[in-house]
Amino acid sequence: MLICNPYEIVIQGMTNNNKRFRPSDWAERLCGVLSSFDQGHRLSYHQWVRPILVDNIRCVAVDRKLEQISATAFNFLMDFARDNDLRILDCKALLEEQEHTQIPLKNAIKQENSIQQATVTDQSATNTATKNIITSLRELTPEEDTAAFPALHRLHTYIRGIGQFQELIQTQRAEGYRLLGIFEEGKQNAVTICGFRIQTTLIAGKHLNIEDFGSYHQPIADSDIHTILTELKKIAHQEHCTSIHANSSVATDSNNIHHLYLKHGFTLNSHLFTYQLT
Repeated sequence: MLICNPYEIVIQGMTNNNKRFRPSDWAERLCGVLSSFDQGHRLSYHQWVRPILVDNIRCVAVDRKLEQISATAFNFLMDFARDNDLRILDCKALLEEQEHTQIPLKNAIKQENSIQQATVTDQSATNTATKNIITSLRELTPEEDTAAFPALHRLHTYIRGIGQFQELIQTQRAEGYRLLGIFEEGKQNAVTICGFRIQTTLIAGKHLNIEDFGSYHQPIADSDIHTILTELKKIAHQEHCTSIHANSSVATDSNNIHHLYLKHGFTLNSHLFTYQLT
């Protein structure tokens, strides 16, 4: 039995070539991005965005009211679906599809075991295909800040939603923060993002400081690292900087970012001490 409503749009966890979307909890994660704390200090899903299960296929139901109330949040969800080649269906269309033909969904379920067995092969093919994807690099304008959210949210998972993200970026922009992004052809969200600013201190003089380096793809592609660092060097020269600094956490290094910095000519020349205030 379907549980979507006539006024909802459904993002189905199936690609247009009938492959089940991964990871298995993608719907909960996507809805979690727009979740917030209620009056009882409990985390709850957005009023108009919720995960649902349709014939064992995870989906996200989006109320059409969301587009009127928060176009930014609505566009983020639609961009996520398009960027990942997910099916976007009107609930009525989904109902009719289930009534007249369930082949796409049934095929997906039957193919589950073969898809899992072919994971390594598919990943290899994806890596090969990625090399042929046309990308572009550009600095984001303030109006494009939301395009950086998917990549930076993976780097800073504590950010609960687009609204909080925009507030943080706006505050940082007022202090000189800038965003550099790599975009794949046909996609509106940046796949790799670098946040930086130009600073002047007594100890380092005028320099470019890299503060954030995140990617929607894990791990970050070495080619993306090279492209962004090359561009940052150009910006640093144009701004008459004497050096480029990178602030990378020593607690975790899941993206092996330290190795990539060292590989591209950076050196470790200081310790950063932090005292957490309570």
